[in-house]
Amino acid sequence: AGWILGVFRDRSKRTMLKLLKSLVRPKLEYCSPLWSPCKIGDIQKLEEIQRYFTRRIKECEGMNYWERLQHLKILSLQRRRERYMIIHVWKMYVGLAPPYSALIPLLPTAHQQD
Repeated sequence: AGWILGVFRDRSKRTMLKLLKSLVRPKLEYCSPLWSPCKIGDIQKLEEIQRYFTRRIKECEGMNYWERLQHLKILSLQRRRERYMIIHVWKMYVGLAPPYSALIPLLPTAHQQD
């Protein structure tokens, strides 16, 4: 996110949201239905990137993180990951996505090694 802020000088809400949604979040959310941090420290590190980026938006000066999210009408990264997981489980349930077992190569069991 730091390089984006160095390249783009405009800090308007419209520009910054477009940059956040097109350049920052895709990197942070790549493959999120399959990979999601479970340690609080890892979750906070990811969330800090969005927190840092939204803090630079001109119209959000003086707001805390949750107020900025509400003002910008966006969700926290953790909430988005939870939503993606729910949607992905539903897709597996109705047959629109393969189950996780199909995505992970089968490990040999004890009787297969003989």
